[in-house]
Amino acid sequence: MSHTNNWSNPSRAGVQDLHDMAAALEERAHAPDQLQVNGALLGMLAPLAGERILEVGCGSGVLCRQIAPAVAPGGSITGVDISPEFLGLARDYAASGGASASLQWSASQAEALPFQEACFDGAFAARLLLHVLHPQAVLNELARVVRPGGRVVVMDWDFDTVAVDHSDRELTRRLIHWRCDHHGGNNWSGRQLWGRMVAAGLLNVKAAPLVSVARRGNDSLTLSLFRAAQVARDGGAIAPEEHDAWVEELRSRLGDGSYFASIVYFIVVGERGQTPGSPENP
Repeated sequence: MSHTNNWSNPSRAGVQDLHDMAAALEERAHAPDQLQVNGALLGMLAPLAGERILEVGCGSGVLCRQIAPAVAPGGSITGVDISPEFLGLARDYAASGGASASLQWSASQAEALPFQEACFDGAFAARLLLHVLHPQAVLNELARVVRPGGRVVVMDWDFDTVAVDHSDRELTRRLIHWRCDHHGGNNWSGRQLWGRMVAAGLLNVKAAPLVSVARRGNDSLTLSLFRAAQVARDGGAIAPEEHDAWVEELRSRLGDGSYFASIVYFIVVGERGQTPGSPENP
């Protein structure tokens, strides 16, 4: 990664940048393609009334708020984030939306969660492991705090799976590969989730690859592609005139309806045995 990735710790960003990042999370959650992705993630988690659910890397708390009605009555959602400032914004979003009182918040590092073993029915992390320095340690903690028989769900994209219809194949490959390797964290994280779940000692591991299709200008992937072109230009991977030509074709295709792009998200679920990493959970 060749730049400062504020998503690994939003508290490093300035106040305005941090507010902009939270607003971006809120906006992204309502993008048409992300509604599909988040729906699939929550379907794999399958929260039930009365359960205690943990989200690590909760950001603005948008997924916590979406889950809260499913665990009512009697359940709770705990959102963890490394940034106390982000959690302050999450509280504000929850209060302004009249969210359930079952929401709880904790500022801590994902690699060392401040919870006793086996105290949650389920735990999940969405778009987190690609941003942390020690993803296996985070997943081990998710497994530790879930009760025996409880489930852990993780989800990340794999930016090297991006497909976009464009007339300049060589430029498209160069741009996408540079973005994948040099910006925004570990963009191969999605394909690595299965191995990390197995290493954490989780049982009955299942993967659900989801091809997210973008056809509109307000799809999250579309916005990511425009940013990918910008950072590839700024990083010297493509020339300014190449950037302009590539972006102009995308805009033209959006205008005439021929635009098409996709990316694969990997959603992986596993169950905790009696003791993560023990012989009965190889």
